[in-house]
Amino acid sequence: MVAEQDCADEWECTGLGAALESFKEAEEVVGIIKGMEETIKDTNKHELAVERFKYVLDWYQEQPHLLDPHLESLLGLLVDQIRGETSAPLLHATTQLMAHLFKVRGPKVVVRYLPHEVEDLERVVTVLQEQDHTDVKSWETRYILLLWLSIIVLIPFNMARFDSGEKAPLAERLLSLCKRYLAVRDKCREAAATLVSTFLTRPDTRDTILPAFLDWAVKTFSEEGRSEADITGALMAICAVTKHAKREDMLQYADTVLTRLQASNFKEHPNTNIRKLGLKLVQRLGLIFLKAKVASWRYQRGSRSLAFNLNNEQVKKNGEQEFEGGSEVEEDYDIPDSVEDVIEELLIGLKDKDTIVRWSAAKGVGRVTGRLPKELADEVVGSLVELFSPRETDGAWHGSCLALAELGRRGLLLPTRLGQVVPHVLTALVYDERKGSFSVGSHIRDAACYVCWAFARAYDPLVLQPYVADIASGLLTVTVFDREVNCRRAASAAFQENVGRQGTFPHGIDILTVADYFAVGSRSNSFLVLSVFIAGYEEYSRPLVEHLLNRKVGHWDMSVRELTAKALHNLTSCDSHYVLRHVLPSLLDTATGRDLHLAHGSTLAAGQVLAALSKVASCQGVGLKELIGQELLNKVETLVDKMVEKHKLRGLGGELMRQAVSDFIKNISLSGLPLHGRPVLLVWQGVLEENLATVELSVQQAAVAAIPAFLDQYWVVDGVLDCERRDKLVSCFIGKLSGGEMVRRGFSSALGVLPGSILRGKEEEVIHALIKCSKITEGTEKWAEARRDAVKALGCVVCTAQGWLSHQLVPHVYDCFLLALEDYTVDRRGDTGAWVREAAMGGVEALTLSLLAGGEEKVQATIVSQLMPCLAQQATEKIARTRGHAGKVFTSLLWATAASGRDLPGVPRLQEVRKIFPKEADINWTVESETFPKFVQLLHLSEYSERILLGLIVSIGGLTERLVKNASESMFAQLRLMNTSQLETFASSMLVVFKRHQKVDRVTIPMFKFIDQLLTSSSLENLLENNTNQFSFQLFSLCKAEISKSGDPNKIMSSSDVFCQLLQSADTNTVKKCLVQLSIFLCHKFPRVRKSTAEKMYEALLTFTENEIVPEDDLDAVMELLSDTQWDDSVDTLRPIRNKICEMAGVPAPTVLKKTAE
Repeated sequence: MVAEQDCADEWECTGLGAALESFKEAEEVVGIIKGMEETIKDTNKHELAVERFKYVLDWYQEQPHLLDPHLESLLGLLVDQIRGETSAPLLHATTQLMAHLFKVRGPKVVVRYLPHEVEDLERVVTVLQEQDHTDVKSWETRYILLLWLSIIVLIPFNMARFDSGEKAPLAERLLSLCKRYLAVRDKCREAAATLVSTFLTRPDTRDTILPAFLDWAVKTFSEEGRSEADITGALMAICAVTKHAKREDMLQYADTVLTRLQASNFKEHPNTNIRKLGLKLVQRLGLIFLKAKVASWRYQRGSRSLAFNLNNEQVKKNGEQEFEGGSEVEEDYDIPDSVEDVIEELLIGLKDKDTIVRWSAAKGVGRVTGRLPKELADEVVGSLVELFSPRETDGAWHGSCLALAELGRRGLLLPTRLGQVVPHVLTALVYDERKGSFSVGSHIRDAACYVCWAFARAYDPLVLQPYVADIASGLLTVTVFDREVNCRRAASAAFQENVGRQGTFPHGIDILTVADYFAVGSRSNSFLVLSVFIAGYEEYSRPLVEHLLNRKVGHWDMSVRELTAKALHNLTSCDSHYVLRHVLPSLLDTATGRDLHLAHGSTLAAGQVLAALSKVASCQGVGLKELIGQELLNKVETLVDKMVEKHKLRGLGGELMRQAVSDFIKNISLSGLPLHGRPVLLVWQGVLEENLATVELSVQQAAVAAIPAFLDQYWVVDGVLDCERRDKLVSCFIGKLSGGEMVRRGFSSALGVLPGSILRGKEEEVIHALIKCSKITEGTEKWAEARRDAVKALGCVVCTAQGWLSHQLVPHVYDCFLLALEDYTVDRRGDTGAWVREAAMGGVEALTLSLLAGGEEKVQATIVSQLMPCLAQQATEKIARTRGHAGKVFTSLLWATAASGRDLPGVPRLQEVRKIFPKEADINWTVESETFPKFVQLLHLSEYSERILLGLIVSIGGLTERLVKNASESMFAQLRLMNTSQLETFASSMLVVFKRHQKVDRVTIPMFKFIDQLLTSSSLENLLENNTNQFSFQLFSLCKAEISKSGDPNKIMSSSDVFCQLLQSADTNTVKKCLVQLSIFLCHKFPRVRKSTAEKMYEALLTFTENEIVPEDDLDAVMELLSDTQWDDSVDTLRPIRNKICEMAGVPAPTVLKKTAE
């Protein structure tokens, strides 16, 4: 059993469904209970035992009935432990377990298994009186004792018989406890209300104590100044009493309670729980006013067998046997006037702002209506129908839907009313009212689905037959086109219920198998895939299209409008005649209207519909122009002109419309509408160029997407390119590259997507222009996105023109990519140069593979030999996304082959590298633990070592713990495999990298951390111990040169780490110079530099005592000065101490350089 495994290895106890068969852990649970007396002596054991008990029971939260056979024995054990004289810790520990048992199985069930012996009564009351009701840690004890009392007080003996005379009467003490715990704010209040309901409805208390208690409770909730806790407790107690007491006993008090309740006006109270309890009490009072009986007039459905209903023929044959209502004979009795007030309060409650209050009111309407005569019940239904008004709030619509569902479930909504109700329910299914930047209505649509679900279970198929088409269409519309996933799933469930219960929904089973709970979970899948399947059935195609046109084209959410346009494109073929004659004209008319959202959605949809109609025309063997007719053609042609004239592309919402217009132009171009030589093309071109120059990225992207289709369709007439127009266009685009950043981004991207027909003959000019844009120039240092887009466009252009591209241009393109791989621009967003580097890697891969596909002779080996180490460097740097991209490109080129089967020429040490990176290896390149162990192996290869080292320096000197850990462990593991000569080569490479990147903080700051870790790891111990090796001195010189004239305290402190590590060197000259440099830091102008240096020197001298850095006689004194001196004092105070340290260390004290006046 899963629950028997160690809980530390398990996930949460959810998701089992109905997987369990019985309570197999009963013995373990019994053992925990029996051992409780021992475990409470050890806090750790006790906590583990309680957690295990809760953990085991939590497995049964979805199948709590499996506990029932064991409840009596478990409760017997638990109760035995708290009977008699029990210590407080054991009492609380036991009730803690009982409280969890009550939680899992439910108090209403478990309380019935509690013992109700007479001898327990006095003991439980006494213990409960001793409890501190303000102690939040022991609430379980009070909760369990109150619930236990609620079952004990049911004993059939007069309470007065148990009074000993020594204490106050037992009834008084119980009443006092009830009042005390009704005012608390924890679960004890609910238990106290339960106790009140059983105690005060006893025969010996209902006439003596109940009236006084009701007076107290009414006074409590109606007095001004009472706390919310007092009011809640009083209302909860009266609700519990009115539920359990006999109608005859409560009838005399009902009017008074209702009057005081109405006077308190709780429906305006800010506390949701109080409003709910107020309504709950109203409905309970309503049930007291009315006699308890089953309404003889209610609608009764006959057979409810699913198998029976799924057989359409049997439904039709036996439909006449179903009957509506029972006997019309009703018992005449007067309905109290107070019932009208009750119903009015409940109807007002349906409009409440909170769902739980509306839900309580809806249930109250259902219960009260079930006891009313037919005429009055019909009036209630009429009042509910009136709430479906545009003037009412969304809360009223939601509450009305819930109430209708309740009435339908109870058979109180007669079939004669369905004709009025169903249209309102269908309206509620698509209710969506915009309020500011959001909308309300999802809860109403969800409730309307619940109504349809309830109707399916309540009515005979013949009764619902006239409304089947509308309900089915409405539910399927919500299933595929609702914005919210909960509404789509609710509609799918309601449709499934109708298919099963009614058996009359067209193609129900076929649709259900596709549009199930999981399928409708994805909004795009519902809009674009499921809708096409459902629209394939003639009964549903028209309603789906109409819903999109009327409700979704102008939806407030932009993503829904975009999906709507695509959905209309997909559904056009299902009902092309209706789309052509009604949808398209309507879209073209509303596209220039005042409603921004409707205009945007209509423009998008019109373009998509025209693109779909072109496919329909192709299938019919006619042209699109002939299919749509001249009138629609004129509207399409002049649509953008009208928008320009009405300034739709300017001002507020202009960016939104520009995006839609670009998409419209793209779809018209793809549709092949013959507009060659028309003046509108110049307008479209102008709009697209303006869109490319806008600062809105989404508008730019839409224009870039439209450019290739537009140029391909309308710049080539009868297969002949208009070269003059082409030249002018390309020159214009290239000229725009000298503009601002956003303009450059837009036109760079546009040049990148130029189709081959336009590009041929102008590729050299375009390539040189893009290369120029990809370089960092004065004033454009921060334009990383512009350079990225230029590099991307360059890659696209060379791949498009590769078939006729001049071989002399290829090296220039590769030089541009190599330069882009060195772009490390940093701004407030971080390493923005990474975008450029990633674009360059993508371009390198695309161009190289494209050239290789034409023959390996087209690829220059010298270029590849430069590229591969650069890619390896990117694969070892700190940004995971960049690293992943580089790893994929590296392995792609490593294993690339030409059509002849030959390998990519120029890859350094190809076979050795392939052994490190096998072709079949499945590596996640973004994961440090998988990437670094592979690439550090290239340190052995001289062609890659410097580049790999540069990448490792940045990663190991980084800030991310996981990155530093994996990178350093991989490198140190590799260094341990190297011999002395290889280590010398590695050290030389490191010095070369350091010297090459002198004063480049991007490299040198992590370089200091890298060297510190390297020297700490003892990997270069052989080099440091060789006093003839100049490595340590050269490293010191580079470090000193790097920090000269530096004012960055972090950089200086990082360098002091390296100087301290170099104190272990066998070269005495290096050690002396390091001591001098560190002594300079001891009197640095920044106090934190002084303190940090002193601490690190102390640690270094302590670590490297065997090296005799300081003469042994003076070592203790030096270390004492380093540790005891307050290094954040003034420099003048510290300088003599520093000089003394230098004297004892045997190095000259630094002198202060005085600036001479000029």
